[in-house]
Amino acid sequence: MTPDSNETEIDATDVPEDEIDRADERAPTAITLETMLAELRECTDTDFAKSKTDYQSYMVRAQLEIQNTGFHDRLVEIHESLSEQFVARKIRAIESWSNGESQFRIVAKPWESMLDKLYRINKEDNRVFSNPPIVPTIDEMAAGEKQGRHQRWITPENAHEVVDDLIRTKFVVPFVDGVVEVSEQITRAINDHGLKRFKRYHAKDTGYHARHYYVLLPVPGDDATPETTVALEIKVLTKIQDQLGELTHILYEKHRTGEIKLEHKRKVAWQLGTPDFLATYLGHTGHFLEAAICDLKNEILKLDGTPNGES
Repeated sequence: MTPDSNETEIDATDVPEDEIDRADERAPTAITLETMLAELRECTDTDFAKSKTDYQSYMVRAQLEIQNTGFHDRLVEIHESLSEQFVARKIRAIESWSNGESQFRIVAKPWESMLDKLYRINKEDNRVFSNPPIVPTIDEMAAGEKQGRHQRWITPENAHEVVDDLIRTKFVVPFVDGVVEVSEQITRAINDHGLKRFKRYHAKDTGYHARHYYVLLPVPGDDATPETTVALEIKVLTKIQDQLGELTHILYEKHRTGEIKLEHKRKVAWQLGTPDFLATYLGHTGHFLEAAICDLKNEILKLDGTPNGES
């Protein structure tokens, strides 16, 4: 891993979703991992496969370093506090992940997923085609810069400077207003620790709704490697959105391998009963229903004698 730029500005910045959504709407190329590696090697003149062990070692080191920070301790405290709170008498204020994980944890982006991301950056979403892409670094995004300053190939060695979800975690809540409340707690924690960050409020055409926070944290170097910076992605979303996210990721994999053709969203709107139609409109409908459930919850709390609908 190579050292990243010495950015000093600290700012909470909204990153526009239009660029992200347009990329999401494009059908992913039906391709295997082996073909990805071959195409990436051809265009970048770099054998990505040789970096697998180094990447995995870096991810282990980054996880350990983040777990030793005061900010990580603060996130654990927030999670533990929520696990002790109940809404409407018996509904716990924090949910388990879709895979059943109930304790706070951070996870690393798998090698295969990282390669897929680099393929999209260097090939599919590259606006300068066969030339190296121009993409903002995590430092530039934290400084509010919408465009990148440097044109270069993004490889496993410098991926940490650009890819914003190499390390990630999430807070899954039972009610949609909990997304807002927990987001405010996370924002206070970021501010208290003086960390650089940026955020995205997702409301995608694919039906996904969530808030994502990207917090920049140092990864100390050693005798062989310099200090680097990595972004910790923190998702805040409801249980329904978490479940739909896991299901639609399977759909993405099917599109990627070519097992299912991904049509443009205007066609999907009339392909009733297909997985893509169901995933898209369940997401939008689910978000509306969650808002209605939240209103019902608040009205019930008022009847139960809780002022202003607070539990």
